[in-house]
Amino acid sequence: MNITGIIAEYNIFHNGHKYQIDEAKKQCDAVIAVMSGSFVQRGDVAITDKWSRTKAALMCGVDLVVELPTCYTLNAAYNFASGGIGTLHALGVVDSVCFGSESGCIEKLKNAAVILENESEEISLKIKKYTSKGLGYPTAVTKAYNNVLPENLLTEPNNILAIEYIRAIIRLKSDIKPVTVQRYKAGHHDSKITSNITSASKLREMISSGQNIEKLLPYDIKTLNCDIPYSISALDTAIISKLRLSTASYLQNISEVTEGLENRIIQAANETYSFNELVDKIKNKRFTTSKIRRILISALIGNTKDIYTPMPQYIRVLGLNKTGMNILKEAKKVCTVPIITKVADYKDNNPQFKLDLNATDISMLCNPNPKNRLGRLDFKTSPIIIK
Repeated sequence: MNITGIIAEYNIFHNGHKYQIDEAKKQCDAVIAVMSGSFVQRGDVAITDKWSRTKAALMCGVDLVVELPTCYTLNAAYNFASGGIGTLHALGVVDSVCFGSESGCIEKLKNAAVILENESEEISLKIKKYTSKGLGYPTAVTKAYNNVLPENLLTEPNNILAIEYIRAIIRLKSDIKPVTVQRYKAGHHDSKITSNITSASKLREMISSGQNIEKLLPYDIKTLNCDIPYSISALDTAIISKLRLSTASYLQNISEVTEGLENRIIQAANETYSFNELVDKIKNKRFTTSKIRRILISALIGNTKDIYTPMPQYIRVLGLNKTGMNILKEAKKVCTVPIITKVADYKDNNPQFKLDLNATDISMLCNPNPKNRLGRLDFKTSPIIIK
């Protein structure tokens, strides 16, 4: 069986995602999705729970959905990609990985990945010079490679992730083949609606304002039977409280915290009382909004630097269909890490897994339905099965 992997967030699953899956299945027999769970890489709670998003993916062509551990989800593109590719590699049954890009040219992306992965001393010095002048790392990298790589490869969001996926493959010396599908009709943050395609950010905006999005989804959202939308603002008090009670030494150990940012966070937490205002007070040209948002969520749930490892330490199954069952059966013969289908059966006291449980419990407080904000959902919910 020829199997393709997709690394995704499906926040929310839309027609563009369906298009990518359909394009991938023209070249393969089955698709495995490695999906962010309760929180997403832009530093936000997912718009609904991970099982509802899993169900949408399974209804639209994915055969097996596994969770990307939170320590990779709440992290920079380099580490996010390492977790996704590492998960697919560990499964031992994946032939290729398919990702969207603005470029649409796999050779250009591969060339950029090789150059970035083998960074010259001259480029390294340029990056240090630019960051010492107060520029954020992504901007410094773009300026340093100004005459080496086309700027859009290092500034367009899907191109950036595509290159990081390829770099992760290179580091692992993996046989997984990278394949790209050009971003179709709508850009990553596009607010336009073209035919029945628009961006996930536009859809989230429409959902939050109560607009009808039925024609922009490849499934009936009512069949998910989920509470939507979750809102990070529900955690305002929790996040501010955590930060006001935190020490500088605790925050220094939180994922992505560098260069005295802990003091800036503590000061800001005592000068405001909402998550969004807190982000606005902390961010500057050196620290991006997404990075600050990830850090604040990480501080709340305990995502410390020591939890991250280059390779995931387990595979958590969120859902599957009949084909996915066959894939899972084969994967269990060759997978290099434990495969978890029932949380209660996993007895390893693993910090990465405990962080995933924390993330689920805290994210449920963002549920728009107060009656469904209970914890321990990971222990009460079985993998979604589509027959």
